[in-house]
Amino acid sequence: MYGELIMDVAEQKVHFFNSFFYKQLVAKGYDGVKRWTKKVDLFSKWLLLIPIHLEIHWSLIAITMATKTISYYDSQGIVFRHTTNNIMKYLQSEAREKKQAAFQKGWKIAIIKGIPQQKNDSDCGVFVLEVRFYSCFCFATFTLLSRQII
Repeated sequence: MYGELIMDVAEQKVHFFNSFFYKQLVAKGYDGVKRWTKKVDLFSKWLLLIPIHLEIHWSLIAITMATKTISYYDSQGIVFRHTTNNIMKYLQSEAREKKQAAFQKGWKIAIIKGIPQQKNDSDCGVFVLEVRFYSCFCFATFTLLSRQII
């Protein structure tokens, strides 16, 4: 529901994956999730947001399509490198499936440091929501400013 609000506010330039996506991707591979974007052109989006739930901890991957950058945010500073690698493989498979040659190579991975850190073991979900909100707020501000300039 929160993800749908984000996508509506961002005029469909942001795609928010639901919280089960990553777990399904890991369990069943690309074939297990390829139908999830059957009616969605990820490559026309500005930003993709993927919440990552690893049993007792949440983190977030934000993908900026224009720069082909996969950014990993974690409120405890933990780096689960396999998560970004899995998402990169997913994006390359999706690009092959949807015949988007420009997106089959050239992906960059950024582990974002210097972000607020939680001081307990229970705020990671709130952190993920805040990062999503901030990402979309920045996008909406950029969109509004660019309309005023034109």
